Amino acid sequence: MFKGNKIRVGTINIFNSAWYTIKEKLSVYPFEYNYNIDRKNLLYKHFFYNKLDIICLQEVDSFMINDLKKKFFDHDFILHTPEHVNTKSPKSNNCCIAYKKCFKLIGEKQFDTETSVIKNLIKYSSESGCEIQDAFLRELSKRKSIANMVILELSKQTYLGICNCHIHWNPLYPDIKLYHAYLIIRDFYEFIQNTVQDIPFIPLLLIGDFNSTPHIDHKKEDEIIQASGVYELITTGRISKNHAHHPARLRKSEAFYSYPELKIPPFKSVFKEINGKEPEFTNKTPSFERMHRLYFLQRTYTYINGNNSKKLKGYQNVTK
Repeated sequence: MFKGNKIRVGTINIFNSAWYTIKEKLSVYPFEYNYNIDRKNLLYKHFFYNKLDIICLQEVDSFMINDLKKKFFDHDFILHTPEHVNTKSPKSNNCCIAYKKCFKLIGEKQFDTETSVIKNLIKYSSESGCEIQDAFLRELSKRKSIANMVILELSKQTYLGICNCHIHWNPLYPDIKLYHAYLIIRDFYEFIQNTVQDIPFIPLLLIGDFNSTPHIDHKKEDEIIQASGVYELITTGRISKNHAHHPARLRKSEAFYSYPELKIPPFKSVFKEINGKEPEFTNKTPSFERMHRLYFLQRTYTYINGNNSKKLKGYQNVTK
């Protein structure tokens, strides 16, 4: 709650390759943003006419950022962009967070896949000298996921931590998605702990394009429905090495049993908390239907005698 009102948060992946032709793919800048005024106006309508307080964007092209900053500023928003904007290509993938000017930015961090892999997992490769583990770590570093993290002061002594992320897309690599989600959330908690040690309570919002569904797609009717690795990790806080999306099971190699069990403080799904169930889809076109956009929320920990005591305390009243 903020000044007695709910904080309205929205998320959207603004890239849309459906507008492309081969000729347009070869152009210097993406066609749909340069020339499709109707599409831009539709995006702005979603941004500014839904009475949102915070807007999380994924796949923001680097050349769009200046225009978006001005547009958001004119509508009383600040557009927060990563400290190091991804400009390697005209279709660069950046996660940005727009928030009302009345909110104050307290801290920020950008997730870096390669740095996080080296920090958290490289020791398992160096200790074992296993080629399959080395290959997995190279894949983790190569197949990028993006996350932009901020802490906002909504009012005096009222804070909100946000992690806006875009998880790797390829459905052939669910274990990569799983480990990227794990590393992002670890970094998110570390960022919170290092930034707000004097704040006794802060709700956390994990939001974005996870390129994941709540359940694994099954083709056989008699198969047991199992939560996807990403969804189960986030909502239960742990993933067994026997899970279908853990590399030990997926890649059929005992080498991965040397990895630690994946554990995080769990989040609650906002969709499920509010509606009683997850939606059938959040992404739908005539040829494509998937649930990719997810909202997760957690009330986080208090500090006791300088030690971090993580406790899930329930659902904070922040809605999309």
